[in-house]
Amino acid sequence: MKSANIFSIIKMFRPYMLKVPLNSLFIGYSLLKNERPHWYNDKIRINTLIPPYPSKAFDRLFNILINQKRLPHTINFAITANCPYKCKHCCYGGRKKEDLTTNQILDLIQQMKDLGTAILGITGGEPMLRDDIVKIVAVTSPEITTNIFTTGFNFNKKRAEELYKANVGCISFGIEHTDAKTQDKIRGERGSLQNAINAIKLCDQVGIYTAIATIGTREKINNGELHRIYDLANSLDVGELRLIFPISTGRWAGCTDENLKNEELKLHEDFQKKYNKKKSGPIVASLAYLESDKVMGCSTGYNYLYIDSSGEICPCDLTPLSFGNIKNASLKKIWMDMEQYFPHPRSYCLMSELSSKTISDSYPIPPNESKNIALKYNKRTPLPTIHKILSKKSSKK
Repeated sequence: MKSANIFSIIKMFRPYMLKVPLNSLFIGYSLLKNERPHWYNDKIRINTLIPPYPSKAFDRLFNILINQKRLPHTINFAITANCPYKCKHCCYGGRKKEDLTTNQILDLIQQMKDLGTAILGITGGEPMLRDDIVKIVAVTSPEITTNIFTTGFNFNKKRAEELYKANVGCISFGIEHTDAKTQDKIRGERGSLQNAINAIKLCDQVGIYTAIATIGTREKINNGELHRIYDLANSLDVGELRLIFPISTGRWAGCTDENLKNEELKLHEDFQKKYNKKKSGPIVASLAYLESDKVMGCSTGYNYLYIDSSGEICPCDLTPLSFGNIKNASLKKIWMDMEQYFPHPRSYCLMSELSSKTISDSYPIPPNESKNIALKYNKRTPLPTIHKILSKKSSKK
């Protein structure tokens, strides 16, 4: 991947430079030093938390951020509950085995566009099990860029070509171990690692930007497996390694020992900074760093939303609190109703605080109980760095 030079970066952000306080430009520059903006298919990419530039989705996201709008610039949407694997860490565990129809999904995507969404994470279950996934991706463009989260199951050359033509933004493949037997043990099925590797190669052949997503558990930090996964990503010419911090939720509900301590989360940050200083190879997007108080913070329910396969709307995919169902009310109405519970971005992950308080036999927790939990525990925190800077700009209007 060719790195983007400083002149390309200035051009990228020029429309917003006069709209923010002067000191924010210096802070923004210092934060960009921990990234490696790069070219792919004539577009600049920073990481998959930001749409590629130039694009309408990029403009939509930065319009929300610069003007400090409480709108869901990013939505993760489970288009199916079905999955051939049995991962013990699956955050979807305990939810209904019920899927929306194609027409319901297409209508919902239009509602997302009307609300201002810029990034749609398509997840599951295993999204490749849906025959209409190409149609779903195709209708999002150009307002919304898509990132499909998959294991690589049910993937072939024809599907790769169709998704490329549908303008998919990225396909992220979940890989939890570089040893095939260990990966299969985690997935509960044989051949899971090779499925993912084969699918990544097919994407590379047709020109789809790819990522590997992995959970940075304590074990993988200590035994060096994170570095081996990076090396695998590098050997496959993957664009990004998305490093996810573990949270006790879904099938992991009650396993609060899996949550990392602050010093362990700092190792995730260090991992990103180390590899993003390299001049080549995949970039690293550490959510423990990017969603910390040092950068964007936790946007759950503020700039971020999750919708499960049955239409339940939650503040994020890790926080199993329901605030309504898309089959009973519009996305806009439910989102506006959520404002009293999520009026501000947070400086740290809400679910890290709620994981011991949301243990249940089934998810999501019903709306009335969810609202009580949110009111009790979602207390205002100091604003994370980016929002702190931009809120000063907004207050001067």
